[in-house]
Amino acid sequence: MQKLEIQEKIVEPDKTAEPGFKRYTFLLYGAVIGTIFDIFFYNKTMGISYPVFITVIFLLFTAVFIGNLKKLNRRAWLLPIPILLLSLTFFIYSNQVLRTLNYLLIPVLMLMFFFIAAKVNRYDWSDIRFISDIARRVFVPFRFIHRPFIELSGAASSGADNSGGKAKSRTLTRVLIGLLISIPLIAVILWLLSSADIVFKNYFTNIPLLKIFKHFIVIAAVTVYAACFAWALIKAFNERKEFAPEKKQWKLFLDPVVLLTILVLINAIYAVFSFVQFAYLFGGKTFVMPSSFTYSEYARRGFAELVVVSIINFALLVFGITFVKKESRKSFIAVKLLMSLLVISTFVILVSAFYRMVVYENAYGFTYLRIFVQAFMVIVFFLFVINIIYIWYFKLAIIKSYIIVFLAVYIALNFLNVDTLIAKNNIRRYFDTGKIDMAYLKELSYDAIPQIHNFYVLMKNSDNAGEVQMSGDIMKYFSEKESDLKKQKSWQSFNISKYKAEIIIEMTQ
Repeated sequence: MQKLEIQEKIVEPDKTAEPGFKRYTFLLYGAVIGTIFDIFFYNKTMGISYPVFITVIFLLFTAVFIGNLKKLNRRAWLLPIPILLLSLTFFIYSNQVLRTLNYLLIPVLMLMFFFIAAKVNRYDWSDIRFISDIARRVFVPFRFIHRPFIELSGAASSGADNSGGKAKSRTLTRVLIGLLISIPLIAVILWLLSSADIVFKNYFTNIPLLKIFKHFIVIAAVTVYAACFAWALIKAFNERKEFAPEKKQWKLFLDPVVLLTILVLINAIYAVFSFVQFAYLFGGKTFVMPSSFTYSEYARRGFAELVVVSIINFALLVFGITFVKKESRKSFIAVKLLMSLLVISTFVILVSAFYRMVVYENAYGFTYLRIFVQAFMVIVFFLFVINIIYIWYFKLAIIKSYIIVFLAVYIALNFLNVDTLIAKNNIRRYFDTGKIDMAYLKELSYDAIPQIHNFYVLMKNSDNAGEVQMSGDIMKYFSEKESDLKKQKSWQSFNISKYKAEIIIEMTQ
């Protein structure tokens, strides 16, 4: 029986090349991604090319698993929705802060989709340990970095037994292997020689073939990694084991009496604080203020402290829910009630902090940081809504709910057109107070150009000398932007925001 089992293992076919991956097919997919990556992004600003590239990746993923679509996790196909929406912002808007965040977030969401769809993750994505799955899978392809060379070497060896026309194919394959091996060596040698001799560097940089070589390096690097990533994903897909997602069982060590004592004291403090907020902050000027403060000064103070308090409450709530001992039903219900009261108190704190920020913006103007902080508070507010549901319904997948809420608010922030909002409100504030930070207004992205143009028209026709001077400054600003826009003429960089800005600036000249 042992011999029979050994024989069965020996003759068992290697399924690594499935599904959709016959011989060299994974190299073809890698080459397609590498070539498109070079065409779309090398020395170009991201625009319409980014959502197109993401769409191509999804199509290639579908092509890889075309014969095994039923084996994939169907729920994972919801993830492309937020991914595509975020990628569209590169085509529609120009906000550089959100672009930078999306550079980081979209690849993470893409990896989540690949691993969850192919069911190769060891932990469910509701488990914090899922992060280790993502980190491990990013570097796993480097274990297979030799695979393309082995495949090509195998092609050359198999061609050695053939004659005639296939001899040329064998020679071409060997040349390709030599080129792939030479790439990193040549890159290092050229870098060292260029650093050692300035004359050689100047001479070499003027050679037209250098540009071709740079493109070749980019294509080869992306191709090899993409091919190895595909190989590793297919290998993991074929070798995966069906498993019930393991849920982390935390050790319950927090005494309910201790937690109840903490919650009673903290809620008592928050009750007093809430009374003060409703009496003074939300009551406006109808109540007597301390002699050392005006109403606006009082409203603007303490914003950061309130945000920190909200974060402390969030940590206390999650910690208490997770680790409290469930010794008796009465004590556990008491804990739930006091935790619910803590959530309500936190809502008051968040509303107070949000209102203070609104007053602060009206006094000093709108900025990226102030808008993003408000968005952060909105996210925290909805996380507490999830928490209060989780307090009374333990079956709620809390981490998944956190992720969904975060993505929903973050996507809404991306499509809010932050720059337009900042410009519009700062211009409105100018007509109310006569104050505006023109230097900051000029730092906004192309999204703000329509609002700045409307402001320019009003200032140009003004009788006020200062406002006429501001219109002249705006014209200089438009001229600078026009020169920048003319440098970005590739179709890959096409962006609606920039296109609108270019039309407006040309009409203004």
